[in-house]
Amino acid sequence: MTLPLEEDPRPPYVQAAEVLRTAIHKGELRPGEKLPSARELQRRFGIASSTVQNALRLLKDEGLIYSVLGRGSYVRAAKEESPEAGADMSDPVYVGLGGLLTGWKPAPDDPRPPYVQTADALRKEIQDGRLPPGGKLPSARELQDRFGIANSTAQNALRQLKDEGLIYSVQGRGVFVRTPSPREQLMKRYHESLEEMAAQRRADEEAVRLSGKSDEEVAAELESAEERLAKASAEYEAAMADVQAMTAVVQQRKRLRGEPDENAAQRLRDRLDEGRKRW
Repeated sequence: MTLPLEEDPRPPYVQAAEVLRTAIHKGELRPGEKLPSARELQRRFGIASSTVQNALRLLKDEGLIYSVLGRGSYVRAAKEESPEAGADMSDPVYVGLGGLLTGWKPAPDDPRPPYVQTADALRKEIQDGRLPPGGKLPSARELQDRFGIANSTAQNALRQLKDEGLIYSVQGRGVFVRTPSPREQLMKRYHESLEEMAAQRRADEEAVRLSGKSDEEVAAELESAEERLAKASAEYEAAMADVQAMTAVVQQRKRLRGEPDENAAQRLRDRLDEGRKRW
């Protein structure tokens, strides 16, 4: 699976989603089959982690895939009903706090405690920007309803996120996403840059591998291309010199025949205009 990237004006995450969508429609990724991991998709497509997550989110919004905490993303069955149509309430997909309709259930094969899984889901919302800095989290009661968990589980999940410095509480108002400090923001951009550089390097390595050419062969082709460019430049300059010479001959013949020289008339008008300005 590859991306057009430079040949396609659409954002990389849209291109990645299109490749995966096509694979699903063609049956290359069958219903119930697990998608490659985010890290594997980064390597294959040569894109950043955030780009992969945005592509997967787009496919989730389209109902083509679903995620199971701690296990990965899977292709939905083609005839699977939507939550509005009465989908199985045990469906483990987590579709976001704002639009969660079916309730969220801990993955049955995930050995981690429910509060850890809940904290993980909220952490992803924060990291993805769906819970932005300064944004208020749902109350503990709302988390119980949405995640289908006990009050103590919700409290433990919030406590874990507080210990990580991701959220803070304001008495009488609720729980909010903490705004990163300037240093944390700088470090985040730094790590994102490193991630993009690593992705670009993987893409470059893949391009070199697919070319099937050695360094010597590439260098020879570059030298040949430079020689053709130099020859083409020389031919262009010679052609321009011929055009200028022939243009001069045409003007000379027009003057001998008494035909008006439009360029000369324009030059005369320009000189008169300059003279008026001086007066």
